Amino acid sequence: MSGRGNLLSLFNKKTETKKSALFTQEHTNDSGLDADQSNLRGTYKKTARNTTSDLASTSNSFSISIGRGRANLLHSIKKETIKSGLSSSLEKGIACQDQNKICNLNRNINATSDDTNNQIILKNGLFYPNTIYGSEGSLVNLSCNYIGLKSDPKKGVYLYEVRFNPSVDSIYLRMKYLNEHSKQFGGIKTFDGTTLYLPIMLERELTTFISKGPSNEDIEIRILFKKRESLKNCIQLYNILFDRIMKTLNYVKFDRKQFDPSRPKVIPTAKLEVWPGYVTAVDEYDGGLMLCCDVSHRLLCQKTVLDMLIEIYQHCKANYQDKAKKYLIGSVIITRYNNRTYRIDDICFSQNPYSEFETRTGFCSYIDYYKNNHNITIKDGKQPLLISLKQSRKNDTSNKGNVRFCLIPELCYLTGLHDEIRADKKLMREIATVTNVTPNNRMLALDKYFKNVTENDEAREILENWGLSLHKNYHNIVGRKIDSVQIYFAKHCISAGHNAEFSKDAVRNELLEVINLNSWVLIYHKNDLKAAKSFLHNMKNCSDVFGMNICKPNVIILEHDRIDTYVDALRRNICAKTQIVVCICPTSRDDRYSVIKKICCSEIPVASQVIHMNM
Repeated sequence: MSGRGNLLSLFNKKTETKKSALFTQEHTNDSGLDADQSNLRGTYKKTARNTTSDLASTSNSFSISIGRGRANLLHSIKKETIKSGLSSSLEKGIACQDQNKICNLNRNINATSDDTNNQIILKNGLFYPNTIYGSEGSLVNLSCNYIGLKSDPKKGVYLYEVRFNPSVDSIYLRMKYLNEHSKQFGGIKTFDGTTLYLPIMLERELTTFISKGPSNEDIEIRILFKKRESLKNCIQLYNILFDRIMKTLNYVKFDRKQFDPSRPKVIPTAKLEVWPGYVTAVDEYDGGLMLCCDVSHRLLCQKTVLDMLIEIYQHCKANYQDKAKKYLIGSVIITRYNNRTYRIDDICFSQNPYSEFETRTGFCSYIDYYKNNHNITIKDGKQPLLISLKQSRKNDTSNKGNVRFCLIPELCYLTGLHDEIRADKKLMREIATVTNVTPNNRMLALDKYFKNVTENDEAREILENWGLSLHKNYHNIVGRKIDSVQIYFAKHCISAGHNAEFSKDAVRNELLEVINLNSWVLIYHKNDLKAAKSFLHNMKNCSDVFGMNICKPNVIILEHDRIDTYVDALRRNICAKTQIVVCICPTSRDDRYSVIKKICCSEIPVASQVIHMNM
C-alpha cells in the first residue's frame, strides 16, 4: 500500500498504542462526531491538544517528501509544534516520549489559572479586579451615610403575570378586581396593571380568582408565576417602599427629596423658613444592599403668592400682569392645607374665586369648594387663579393629556431661591448657617432618621412585609488621611494645606508649562469695538501672570449681525494653524450659537469660545 493509504495505516498503528494514555475509560480514540458532545465538553480541549502532540511525534518517526496535501500538512504541524509554547521542552533536547509530561504540566497550569480566576469572580459570573488599598497617609476611622439593609432569606420578591378573561383595559378596574382577593395572597403587593410583585410565593404556579363585572358577568383573574427576582432587579421596588415610609412619617416630597414640615427653621428678617429633610436611594454595593441617606433642605417663603402679587401691582401698575407672569411662571409652590407641590404654568386673570367649575355633583365655586372640603374661608374674592398642568397618570385613551389645576394665590407659598434672594449676600450667609451642615450634625441627622424608621410601627411593618430591616453599620469605615501635598509652580512651590486650598495661588503664579497663543481669530460686530478692546486688554494682563505669550489675533469686524455673516467669516479665516476662535456676539441667540459651534466642532474642528454681550 502506498500514498495516503500507507500514511493512514501508520497513523492507526501509532494511535492504537497510545489509546490507554490519551483517553479515560468511557471515551474512545475517534473524532467524537458520533459521540455525545455534552459529555465530551470537559475533556475536548485536552484530547485535541494530545492528538496534535501525537500527530507531531508520529510524523517524526518517518520521513516524507514535502509536496502538497497530507505531506505538506504534516510538515507544517512539525514546524508549528517546535514554535509553540507546549513544545518548549523539545527545543531543550527532551525526547518525544516526554510529551505526556508536558501535557500534564500544562493541565496543572490551567488548573492554577482557573483557581486564580475563581478568586476574583464576585457575582453573576463577571470578573472584577482585586481590591487595591492605598499606602500613603495615615489610617483614620470614618463614618459614612450608608445604612445597611438586611433581607430575610425566607422572603423575597416574586414576579407574577396577571391576565384577565375577558380582557379589562382600565387599570383602575384591574386593580379593583385584584384587590377583592388581596387577602388570599397576603394583602402585601405591588401591582402596575400587568405585573404583580409579592413578598411570598403562592402555593400554585397558576392561581385563578373570579370577580364580578359591572354587568354581573364573571371575570377570571389568572395569576401566573414567572420567577423570583434577583436583588439587582428589585432596586426600584425598594426605593418605592422607602417613599411609602417617608409618607407614613408625614414628610413632604419635593422631586426626589423628602422634607419635614413640623420642624422648620425660621429666618424672621426675610420671612423665610427652612425645612430639613433627606434624600434617599437604595442600591447594591460590594457590602450588599445599602440605603444612601443624606441631609437636604428646602427654602419656603412665609408670604403668600397673593402678597407678592400685591407688591408687584404697587410697584408697576401699567404692565402688572406681564410682570406677575414673568416673576411667577415656572416657580414651585406648596399648598399648606394638603402639603402638595405644584408648578405655576400660567396665571388666569379672567377668573377669580367666585368662578365656578364642574364637579361630580354639579357646578361649584372655588369659595364654596374650599369651605366645604377644607373648612377654609377665602378672604379676597377678586384675586386671579394660578394654573398648574400635570400629566395624567391614567392610561385610558379618553384621559390622555394634562390635568389642569386652578389654585388660589391666597393659599399658596413659593419655594426655592429667587433672584432677589440670591443677590442679597447677607441673607445668603444667614441661610448658609442653617443649610451648611457639619459632619457631626450629619451623623446626628442620620441617627435620627434611623430612629424614626425603626421606632415607627407602620414604617417598620412596611419593611418587614418584604423581608427587610435596617442595620446600623455606618460607623465602621476605615479610610486614609492624605498628608499635605506640595503644589509646584514655575518659580516656587507652596503647600496645599489641610483644606487643599490653593486657588488664589493658582491665579498669581507662573505655570510650569504653558501653551502660547500664536495664531487665533477674534470675530465681533462693529458696534462691539469697545468690548473687544477691553477683552484683549484683560487677556494680556491675565496671560502675563501665567507666563503665557498671546500674540495679536486676526481681527474680523462684521458689518451685519446675521448668521450667514458669522458662517462666512469662520470659513474664510480658520486655517490649519488656528488654535482658537473667539466670537463676541451682541445678543444671546440659540440659532447663531448652534451654527458657530457646528462649524467649529464638526465642519472645521477648532477650539471656540462664544461671548454674549447682554449676559
